[in-house]
Amino acid sequence: MPESADRSPVTAPDGAGASRSVEDYPHGRVPRAVREQQIRRIALRLFAEGGYQSTSMDEIAAAAGVSKPVVYDLVGNKEELYLACVETAGRELAEVVATAALSTTGPQERMRAGAVAFIRFVAEKNGGWDLLLTAGPEPGAEPIHALRMQQSALIASLTAETLQSLGAELEPWKVHSLAAALNGAFEGLAYWWRSNQDVDPEVVVDWVTQLLNPGITALAEPSPEPPS
Repeated sequence: MPESADRSPVTAPDGAGASRSVEDYPHGRVPRAVREQQIRRIALRLFAEGGYQSTSMDEIAAAAGVSKPVVYDLVGNKEELYLACVETAGRELAEVVATAALSTTGPQERMRAGAVAFIRFVAEKNGGWDLLLTAGPEPGAEPIHALRMQQSALIASLTAETLQSLGAELEPWKVHSLAAALNGAFEGLAYWWRSNQDVDPEVVVDWVTQLLNPGITALAEPSPEPPS
């Protein structure tokens, strides 16, 4: 296996050998599903690090320790592989945030848990969020846009739940615009945290929400009567 081969464990999907990694199998005897998953994870990292145009199939094959024809046979051409990586990144982001949010009760607690999970995901260098920010092939723009809209919809749902718990009933456009603002704020916070990981992300989230909560809470208060 070349020195540049990716040595991180890659487990098989559900089924026989699900707890085994590529290195558990003799050379040439790695099950197709395990090898395919390994290549997809390597490609996601390389696309996130260098972008679509700068990442070659030769580089992906070398990192996986296989020939380029093997890569094409398992995952298709470069564009197909990139789009599959985009789908994986989007699914993982949605799962991470949703799982964190649903692990607790109460709208504000869910918002906090989702924000912490979001920051951890975005702050991972050369991870799924970096991939979603890279410029891919032309067909890649629409899936990336759709996945980011899906994430915004999840944040909007959590925002609406929080507002409802406060007794605020807002027009849909106000809920979605507020969700977009919150999403942008926490995205920027996540990038800042990349260089300041000595600060606990939960502490950061709590501090920022102390600044945001008064404005959100004010939405639940009745509008003042216009002067007569």
